[in-house]
Amino acid sequence: MDEQLLQAATENFTLPHDIVKLPTKGVFYKNKKNAVKVGYLTAQDENFLMSDGSRDNLVITLLRNKLYEHDLRPDELIEPDIEAILIFLRNTSFGTEYNIKLVDPKTSKVFEHVEHLDVLKIQETEIKPDDNGVFVTTLPKTNSTVKLKPISFSESLELNKLSESYPKGRVAPIVTSRLLKEILSVDENTDKAFIAKFIEQLPISDSKYIRKFLNENVPKLDLTRQTIAPSGELVTFNVSFGAEFFRPFF
Repeated sequence: MDEQLLQAATENFTLPHDIVKLPTKGVFYKNKKNAVKVGYLTAQDENFLMSDGSRDNLVITLLRNKLYEHDLRPDELIEPDIEAILIFLRNTSFGTEYNIKLVDPKTSKVFEHVEHLDVLKIQETEIKPDDNGVFVTTLPKTNSTVKLKPISFSESLELNKLSESYPKGRVAPIVTSRLLKEILSVDENTDKAFIAKFIEQLPISDSKYIRKFLNENVPKLDLTRQTIAPSGELVTFNVSFGAEFFRPFF
C-alpha cells in the first residue's frame, strides 16, 4: 500500500478508537501531533496478553495493533508517550484501579495498595526543547555545549539487544551507546566519530548530568505516588509497566 492509500485508510477507518493526549505534545516527532488515535483492546488481543512474552514484545505488538496514525510509527515513540497509551489501553479495558504489592518499611511485610491510574498528571518541566525537539545545555565539568534528544523506543530496543548479545562476563557498552544516541552535537560539531571520541573521555559527572537533565526535562506523566502502609509509615513508589501491568486479570 503506497503512502497516499495508507493515509486515506488510517484517516477514514471506522474501527472503535479514542484520542490520547501525548505528554510530550508531539514535539519530538516530525508530524508534531499532540494527540493520537488509539484503538481499544479486543477479545483477540486477550490471546496475546495471556502469552508469555517479554515486556518489550508486549509493548511493540500493542502499539503496532492499536496506534492508528499513518505518519507516526510505534517505534518512533518515546517512553513517556508509550506510557500514556498503555495507561489508556488498560483503563479502557480493565478499569482504572491497579493493585500493587508494596513493602511496609517498618515491618518489611508485603501489603496490597490500589492505585487509581486516572488521576495521573503530566509533570511540568522547566526547560523546553526547540521546535525540532532538541535540548541545548552546557555540561558542568567539561563546559561543552551539547544538543540532546531523548531516545526512541526502537533505539531502546537496540540497547536491550546489545546488552543481551554480550557473553557472560563481558560488560556491554550500554552507557556510551545510549549517549551516542542522545548527543546530537558537541560545541556545534555533529560528526559522529568526534562525538564518540568525546563520549569515551566524558567524565562520569557529565554523563550523570545528561541522564538527569533528560529525565527531568522530557515531559511525562508523574508516576511517583505515595501511600500509607499498615504500620502508618509513608511509602513512595513508582507505577511500573512490566508485563504484569496487563496480566493480573488472567
